[in-house]
Amino acid sequence: MEFAVPGTPLTLARTGPAGGGEPRVSGDHVVLTAAARSDLFLDPDDSSSPAPDAERFMAQVAGDFVFGGHVTAQFTAPYDSGVLLVMIDEANWFKVCSERDPHGTPRVVTVVTRNGRSDDANAWEVAPSGTHLRVARRGATAALHASDDGARWHLLRYFDPGFAAPSVEIGILAQSPAGDGTTATFSDMFFRNETLENVRDGS
Repeated sequence: MEFAVPGTPLTLARTGPAGGGEPRVSGDHVVLTAAARSDLFLDPDDSSSPAPDAERFMAQVAGDFVFGGHVTAQFTAPYDSGVLLVMIDEANWFKVCSERDPHGTPRVVTVVTRNGRSDDANAWEVAPSGTHLRVARRGATAALHASDDGARWHLLRYFDPGFAAPSVEIGILAQSPAGDGTTATFSDMFFRNETLENVRDGS
């Protein structure tokens, strides 16, 4: 299963087990359905943490890039989320999410997974309608941003993810780690093979 992402040159293909339903593309919207208890997280305190099982849709890209869009989800259960994802390999990846926290509040969440262990960092609250999210590669470094309006971007994380190859996989997913499934909607998507010049000035 694969589909073209409106507004971008990307065609995303399914990776991982099938989710709760087929992707839907309508206008500039992509809607993904997460299966119950689907997740992409490796607990840093649990060596028996199950392998990530969230269905994701990915494309291989080379060089520097900027990838993003508006992301929201049906925030029904804790951790229901829509996600932008960059996969280096099965033990190393990072993501930025519009996610429901355990108290019922939608917020921006970032996760960086290194050598089979994930961290988990909650950022600010967002509207139930979601927010704009962005991931960027700048040579050996990566930057994660969020924006209320898709114009002025606020830095979430700037770090060295351990890129070891000129190309990586990027994509989107919906997940519902504690719930019975959810949908995530991605709109106003963009992808550019360019270098983000400044990670802190809002551009």
